[in-house]
Amino acid sequence: MEFDQFLKETSSLLGLQWRRFQRRGIRRRIEHRLVELGLGSFEEYNQKIREDPQERGHLSKILTVTISRFYRDQEVFNTIETSVFPALLKENPTELKLWSIGCASGEEPYSLSLLWKARFEKDWPQIHFSVLATDIDESLLERANEGRYKKSSLREVPQDILGEYFRTESDAFLLDKRVGECVEFQKHDILREEPFPGMDLLFCRNLAFTYFSTEMQVEILKKVFMCLKGEGYLVIGSDESIPLTYPTLFTPAFPRQKIYQKLVLMASSFSR
Repeated sequence: MEFDQFLKETSSLLGLQWRRFQRRGIRRRIEHRLVELGLGSFEEYNQKIREDPQERGHLSKILTVTISRFYRDQEVFNTIETSVFPALLKENPTELKLWSIGCASGEEPYSLSLLWKARFEKDWPQIHFSVLATDIDESLLERANEGRYKKSSLREVPQDILGEYFRTESDAFLLDKRVGECVEFQKHDILREEPFPGMDLLFCRNLAFTYFSTEMQVEILKKVFMCLKGEGYLVIGSDESIPLTYPTLFTPAFPRQKIYQKLVLMASSFSR
């Protein structure tokens, strides 16, 4: 079995787009996994994946690994600060619930917590602010809980926030524990598990709408729609687009930043 044929068959099984994984780095990681398992060919690995759900999960992590950093695409966070948070606070001045899907080692959810603490917490002390951060990779979640990062992942953090909420230790930057108090990390597979309801703002960047098949993207979009409250917001990656569905579930709120808003008028027709 050739590598491309292996990708076609296994990606289809996992609900992923196989052409996204033709990079040499992906092939090297898969070949390394074959050595770890004592397998001699892609065909043998293909068979194991079909028989072993745990190995299917492991391959998913190999294929969809992401590199993140704090305040990635800073204009997105600027818009969250100037427009999205104020709109949500006007709608519900008691609680804000956020969800970061595919949070990797925690940079994105911690960025949201930093933004809240640095710019809003003092003026909105009555708000119960929380960020749910999920990923299928437990090793990444463990790293996130450590709150220890290299300087390269902090280059977009505003200087006042960097000085207030990080301290240096050897060659690393340690995140202030206050930032993690409102962030909950949890293992979760958005593709195969039920979503968490009652969210005001949801980040799903550089994962579902990059790697998943069109059919799976539609399913994820439906899940996101159902778990967002009212006219909640969805943020996707700067190079991504959401699939066209009927009825339309979201409308562009800030197109340049790929921030969408839920269409509440469609909720009744969607639920039928």
